[in-house]
Amino acid sequence: EHLLIPVQTEFLALKGLERMVNTLKMINRSRKQALPYSIVPTLFDRRTQASMVALRMLKRQYPENLWQAYIPVDTRLRDASRAGLVPSRFDKRSRAVVAYRALLKHVLSVYLQAKQARADADADAQKPLQSAQVIALKTQSGS
Repeated sequence: EHLLIPVQTEFLALKGLERMVNTLKMINRSRKQALPYSIVPTLFDRRTQASMVALRMLKRQYPENLWQAYIPVDTRLRDASRAGLVPSRFDKRSRAVVAYRALLKHVLSVYLQAKQARADADADAQKPLQSAQVIALKTQSGS
């Protein structure tokens, strides 16, 4: 389990994110294990001061949870929608499609790391049991 929180790179969206993160902290206090999350900056437009400031604020306030890239504003998404096509079929080289592909790689990487950590923990949990079984077999066989 890993929560993705998309947030538009605008001031009001950052205020909403602050509330979301506070709610997530309350939820995590009631869980056995905290729900990990990544914040995904979206609709980033490097031409606007608002987007630049918002991205800097995200980097400063959420360094551990911020996906280090962003999803840019891209008119090709609108064009794909108008054409009735999936954006990756419409223009697989568009900036947004490339960014979403990078996000998918990030999500898969996080998933695989978590899966490996669980497998390692399960293997570690089995080791003492295996040793105990060997000792029990030795005592039963009289060796």
